[in-house]
Amino acid sequence: MAWSGSAIFREWPITMFQSAGTGFTGLDSDTVKVSLHNNSITPDKDAAVGSTGFNAGQWSTTNEVTDATNWVSGGRSLASKTFTTPSTGVAMFDAADLAGGGAVTLSNVYGCFVYDDTISGGTVAKQGICFNYFGGAQSVTAGTFTVVWNSSGIARFTV
Repeated sequence: MAWSGSAIFREWPITMFQSAGTGFTGLDSDTVKVSLHNNSITPDKDAAVGSTGFNAGQWSTTNEVTDATNWVSGGRSLASKTFTTPSTGVAMFDAADLAGGGAVTLSNVYGCFVYDDTISGGTVAKQGICFNYFGGAQSVTAGTFTVVWNSSGIARFTV
């Protein structure tokens, strides 16, 4: 079926609440990365936790789009991570837009996978937080590829 939308993995909030044995110490101190992916996958927000890690299930390096220098396998780390409550009943995780440095050539990038690179224990290492669909194939030739986050953040919860 391929990409059709963006979502938070159902298993990720469970990990946040059950940090014992998972390696999760909080996104403010953990390294959060973003990898780019092609259209050979069918993202599933309800996937079992064992299929939500980087290089597991749909998110294998086989389906990753990379550049030798600026978007290497495993992706780029987020900077300026923020956690806010922008309105009543809402919590939001956001970060600075993510740009690959230098001249990069990428093609057929359909979306990205946001994951906690610090998690090493529990059911899955490098557990996925969410995936974001770019609305179709995105490409750049000898330029800068930038992921611009929505003004509503990378992940948003209504409580």
